Amino acid sequence: MDVPEVEMFEPPRPKTATVVTLLVGAALILSYLAAYAVTNALVAADVISAWPRDRDPRPRWMGVGFFALIGLFTVIGAVVRVMSRRQLHKIDEMETTEDVVM
Repeated sequence: MDVPEVEMFEPPRPKTATVVTLLVGAALILSYLAAYAVTNALVAADVISAWPRDRDPRPRWMGVGFFALIGLFTVIGAVVRVMSRRQLHKIDEMETTEDVVM
């Protein structure tokens, strides 16, 4: 009796430009929230004092936060890629070694 072959559905791979755009957008949103929204809420609640307009550190904080997040995303991506490559090599080695049946 022949077993019919079943075609497996394989979702399309995400496009690199789309992934990078989403990561940049996430970094931008998180750095904005940390630099402006949180500090504005703290100033409004009188937890911290307001600073003069000409010495506002929030744009610098946002820039530092943005580049730190981009760097963090890059490092995480590199680590995941190395781990994936190592696992694929281990799987390839399992295929090439002969199993000894006892």
